[in-house]
Amino acid sequence: MKTPIKEVNQFKCTSEIKRKIPKGSVVNSFLFFGGGLELKLAQSDRFVIAHTNRYVVYEFWHCAMQDPQRIVEMSKALFPIDDPNTFHILQESWPKYHDPFARSALFFLLNRCSESGWISAGKLNKKHFNPLALSHLSRFNPKNFFILWDKEEELVDNIKDIKESEYLLFPIGDFSYNFFEYGKNKGYEMSTVHHKNLRETLKTLDNKWALIYNYHPQVLRLYKDFNVTMINKRGRVTGWKQDCQEVIVANF
Repeated sequence: MKTPIKEVNQFKCTSEIKRKIPKGSVVNSFLFFGGGLELKLAQSDRFVIAHTNRYVVYEFWHCAMQDPQRIVEMSKALFPIDDPNTFHILQESWPKYHDPFARSALFFLLNRCSESGWISAGKLNKKHFNPLALSHLSRFNPKNFFILWDKEEELVDNIKDIKESEYLLFPIGDFSYNFFEYGKNKGYEMSTVHHKNLRETLKTLDNKWALIYNYHPQVLRLYKDFNVTMINKRGRVTGWKQDCQEVIVANF
């Protein structure tokens, strides 16, 4: 099943993640947003529990699983947005609408019309709000897929009660040194990852876990004691740093 959402991170490493995590496994995936990787795992007989600590992300996916056609019709009624200033105002105000399906329609519309894929950020570009995207949403009916809202703000506080038999997956994307993190202005749908704190927490767990980063040399240094797989732009394993686009870090 294809995600209806325009993804911020379009990971190439799905085949390698499937190789590492066998069919029939229960996978808890954190920092959930776009869903491309998770839905592919669910479609290929892994049981995926998608975790997000951003309520607006949980709400969109929950509504999409209840009545996707309602979101389609409401978002079509709001389109087109021709004025960049109007688009910017909606990016700032969309969570203030009272109806959850109205918020979900704006979530979908702003995502598809944002160059970045974020709902609260990105320049206006309408070309991705199209019949194909609407079709993916209207037919959205995933199997082996569940969405959970984790209420703790810190990521590491939400991973401590997972059963040891279950896999933990962290599709992170970009690495950050977290300088001046508390002063940054983040959108309602954006999660913060404190990368060193996550590493220290993962070192204490008995679960099998895997992280996915866009290539950054600091990731290799932080996780030099774990299994690192480098992935090139075609989604294949590579031994060359100059060809590396993504990094999978795992403790198994």
